[in-house]
Amino acid sequence: MKRTMSSARLQPPALPQSLPALLDVAVLEAGNGAFRLLGKAPRWLRTLWPEAAAAEALHPESAFSYLAYFMEEARAVWAGEDGEMLRSDPWTELDREGHEWTLQATAMRLEGRRLLLISFPMTDFETVRRLLQEARNQGLQHHRLLKEIDKREVLLHCIVHDLSTPLAGIKGSLTLLRDDGQVRPEGEGLVRIGLNQVEKMQRLIREILATFSAEVQPLLPTLVSRDDAPDLLRALQDVAASMRPVAMLKDVRLRVAADPGGTWKVAAETTRLERVLFNLVENALRHTRPGTEILLRLEEVDGCVRVSVEDEGEGVPEELAPSLFEKFATGGPRPGKAGLGLYFCRLTVEDWGGMIGYEPRPEGGARFWFRLPRPSAGAGDVS
Repeated sequence: MKRTMSSARLQPPALPQSLPALLDVAVLEAGNGAFRLLGKAPRWLRTLWPEAAAAEALHPESAFSYLAYFMEEARAVWAGEDGEMLRSDPWTELDREGHEWTLQATAMRLEGRRLLLISFPMTDFETVRRLLQEARNQGLQHHRLLKEIDKREVLLHCIVHDLSTPLAGIKGSLTLLRDDGQVRPEGEGLVRIGLNQVEKMQRLIREILATFSAEVQPLLPTLVSRDDAPDLLRALQDVAASMRPVAMLKDVRLRVAADPGGTWKVAAETTRLERVLFNLVENALRHTRPGTEILLRLEEVDGCVRVSVEDEGEGVPEELAPSLFEKFATGGPRPGKAGLGLYFCRLTVEDWGGMIGYEPRPEGGARFWFRLPRPSAGAGDVS
C-alpha cells in the first residue's frame, strides 16, 4: 500500500491534452533534431501552421522565420539548469488570408525537458495592435511630410525661375539696344548700368537658390472659376512676346499657330499656366540651333486644348526620354538648370486633370506637349 502511494506521488497524472489549446498556447518539446507538439494545437496555430497538428517531427523555425534567430539563444537555456527561461520580443505573422497575428516565444527547461512555448504576448493584444497601428500612422505621416518638402523645394526653385525669366528678357532687350546702336551716346551709360544691375540681380538669385531652403507658402490655387479661366492662346502669346528678345539674341524665331476662331479657355490658373509655358519655351530655346524656328501650336484634341512646343534642335536621347519629367532630370546633351522645370510642369498639369508628354519630331528636334480640359460649367474656386 505504501509503495502504491509512493508511486502515485512520483508519477502525477498527466495534464489534459486540451489544456494548451484552451490557454491558446502551443507547447513543443525539443527532441533529436526536431520538435513534437504536446497536447492539442490551438486554433490559431492550425491557421498559421496547419502541418503542426499532423506531423510528428516539427521544425518551427521553418514556419516562423523569427524563431531561427531566437532559438540560437534558446539553446543556452535548454543546456542549463531546470527553471531557466527566456522570452522573445513580440513579432508578427500573416496567415494565408492576410490577417496579422502577434506572437511571442518562451524557451524553458523544466524537469529536464526542453520546451518551446508559442503564445500571444503577455502585453494586452489590443495594446500591441494599437502600437503597431500608431507606427504605421507615423510612417504615413513621415511620407506625407517628405512629399510636402518636395513640393516646397520645387516651389522655391519655381520662384527663383519666375524671377530669372523677366530678368533674362530685360537683359536681352538692353543688349539688343546696345548692339544695334539704337541708344544715343548719352544713354549708353544708363544701358550699361541697367545691364550691370541685371547681372547683380541674377547673381543674387543664384545665391538665394544655393543658400536658402526656407519655409514657403503652399502652392498657388489649383483652379479658378469658369469666368476667370485663362485663355491659353493669350497666355502663349504673352510668353512668346516676353521671350522674343532672348530668342532674337539666339537668332531663333518664335511663331504661334492657332485657329483664330477657336476658343482656348482651359481649367487652370493663370500664373502657374504661364510658368509652365515659360519652362517649355525656355527649354526649347536652350536646346535649339541658331537660325531655326520654335513653333508654339494650339489645337483641340478630344474636347481638350493641346499646346505643343516644337524646336529644331538635337532632340532628346532615347535613353533619357522616360525620365524627362522626373525630379532633377535633364532633357538633352546640353546641361540645363536645376532639373525641376519639367518636373514642375508635370505636377501642375496633372493637378489640373491634364496630361503632358514628349515625342521626337519626324523631321528632327523635339516636341513637348500638354493638354488641359476646358473649364466645366459648375467649376468654382478651389484652393
